[in-house]
Amino acid sequence: VNAMTAPKQEHIEAVTSFLREHGAEPRAATPNSDVIVASVPVDVAERMLSTSYLQLEHSSGAVVTRAPGGYSLPASVAAAVDFVAPTVHVPGVRRPSVALEAGNNTNFTGFGFNTPKNLRKLYSTGDAEGKASANKMAVTAFLEQGYGEGSLKRFWSMFCSGIHCGKGDPKLVGDATGGSPGTESMLDIETITGVAGNVEAEFWGYSGRSPDNKENEPFLKWLTQLSSTGDADVPKIFSTSYGEDEGSWSFAASQRLNVEFQKAGARGISLLYAAGDEGANCKGEKFVPEGPGSSPYVTAVGGTAPGSSWPTPGETAETAIGLSSGGFSSYWPMPDYQKDAVKAYLAQSGLPSTDRGYNISGRAYPDISAQATNFFVIAGFPLPGVSGTSCASPTAAGVFALLNDLRMQGGKSSLGFLNPLIYEHASAFNDITTGSSSGGLCGQGWPATKGWDAVTGLGTPNYASLAKAMDSLPAGKTPPLALPSLSCHIWQGRAGSDCRDGKEPQSQ
Repeated sequence: VNAMTAPKQEHIEAVTSFLREHGAEPRAATPNSDVIVASVPVDVAERMLSTSYLQLEHSSGAVVTRAPGGYSLPASVAAAVDFVAPTVHVPGVRRPSVALEAGNNTNFTGFGFNTPKNLRKLYSTGDAEGKASANKMAVTAFLEQGYGEGSLKRFWSMFCSGIHCGKGDPKLVGDATGGSPGTESMLDIETITGVAGNVEAEFWGYSGRSPDNKENEPFLKWLTQLSSTGDADVPKIFSTSYGEDEGSWSFAASQRLNVEFQKAGARGISLLYAAGDEGANCKGEKFVPEGPGSSPYVTAVGGTAPGSSWPTPGETAETAIGLSSGGFSSYWPMPDYQKDAVKAYLAQSGLPSTDRGYNISGRAYPDISAQATNFFVIAGFPLPGVSGTSCASPTAAGVFALLNDLRMQGGKSSLGFLNPLIYEHASAFNDITTGSSSGGLCGQGWPATKGWDAVTGLGTPNYASLAKAMDSLPAGKTPPLALPSLSCHIWQGRAGSDCRDGKEPQSQ
């Protein structure tokens, strides 16, 4: 994969020479130098990029330094560059909601909550646990979301009696794995280890929101480290709850992110993303797509709520939850693997009016779903009643980690890019046919129906059915994806196709 995506030597030299002319010392952040990083003072960056940086403060108190007015590069450098970061992109903020506060009378038995035992029952994992020594799974954490060993072990002691949760202490990777345990980060690691017993877990945490951090684009730091980690060491599945409106990344930058996602898939790595917690995401009377789940090269996970028979599997076990985001991308065309499934949905009556501005020819999401409410989290202290697709993504990732393990036990490859497999084996998922997403001020959201829908995707994973489907797959390595033809893939000091004529990258 590194050889397939390596930039031309003259493009590397154009970028590194430009940086050295301004007193910076460039450094390759990936094995093939498709990402170049350098540290310079803000005033130097402003001269290099012909821009002005401002400090932006979120209501949470987090501060970032960005160039909201855009930037420009010399034509010879722009021809070699996808995009420069940090510049116009402002990180999104997603937090799971907490419905209740723990009190002295909190029921710690987990009754009524989506505990590890209830999730394993609901998704028919039976007594499946990890046996393949090389199998690994991971969650990512950004935006000052720390890890707490004590919180995780307390969660295991409360809810994992008689079963294995995880496989020892998770390995910590990244520059921000300490500090106070965050609700989001602990939800992710507690959930994935609760579903996938005896599978080695890793916690990849990244900083980047403080004004004194020189590489304050944490999402990109994760992708560069992923690219730089060898096949023998990298986890084969990642769950990420990071998300924001699709248009918050420029089209050129989003194209480059797609390349990174494809690189991971070609290496046998599955990437699952929480679809979002805004329902149809109505803004200005229009439905706004959300990313990175809207990328056709990742698996977007929507949300469900308990039904009347929960947690016993069956037709009435789950229903769509209103917060579950879904819809259609404004950037990416609909991939072939989902066209038939989505066509059937769009042919039905009762869908939101096309006046809401959604693009029916765009990549449709979510792909699948899982429980997204009534989770019990320990993040320094008990937090019962946590909700959001941040619950759903690590739940689904845990199920697929067990499927990876099943294949690896037989000497087979990991599953890698999941979406073609998912749509080919739609019957192996629990179809959700009741409920709908919230439409907010736009009124009607997306209804759940038979087959794929824009709130629960193809449904929730059924481990037993999916395990049978795995028998039909080849044993060899995951086939490489068809990567786009790119002249260079350096994003820090690089613009995309919009800049091959020397134009400055524009935010969309």
